[in-house]
Amino acid sequence: MKSYLIKQGNHYCNVSIFERLFSIGTNVKRIFFSFKLHPECWWSPARNSDDNDLNKLYGLSFGLNSDHSNSVRLAWKPDFKVNNKIDIYGYIYDEKQTDPKQTSLYITSVQAGADCMAMITNNGDKYEFMVNSVNAEMPNTHPDPGLCFRLFPYFGGNNTAPHNMTIEIGLQS
Repeated sequence: MKSYLIKQGNHYCNVSIFERLFSIGTNVKRIFFSFKLHPECWWSPARNSDDNDLNKLYGLSFGLNSDHSNSVRLAWKPDFKVNNKIDIYGYIYDEKQTDPKQTSLYITSVQAGADCMAMITNNGDKYEFMVNSVNAEMPNTHPDPGLCFRLFPYFGGNNTAPHNMTIEIGLQS
């Protein structure tokens, strides 16, 4: 697995230009990956209501410049009531939708520091998510062009990372 660091006060993780270039694909219908949200990805209490915004874990965008037009990802946020519990969501951004342009669906919770397995599948009119054998579906109303890009960890919404956070991701075949 590769480690991604989101530094305190930032939104973006450390991703090299080469990794971004090699994240381009065509006609990708499924990504299967492992992930680990290190213990510093959990904190409590929430600093403000924006700490309930979803942080992006990993996923795909479809088309050019499309993470804020046509994308699907797993997202996460701490469960502020249960120590080291992190809630995982399916997350879709679709510019063609009227408000809201982004939708999310709770899938499951994981322990901070646990090794997890995940899959996102594009089945035409729906996205299928799997996290540690828990399955969920969300509608896909935006036809996906053949060009796609992998999307890397991102913190926020409006808030930036409260401290350094490490997330590990490993693509599976």
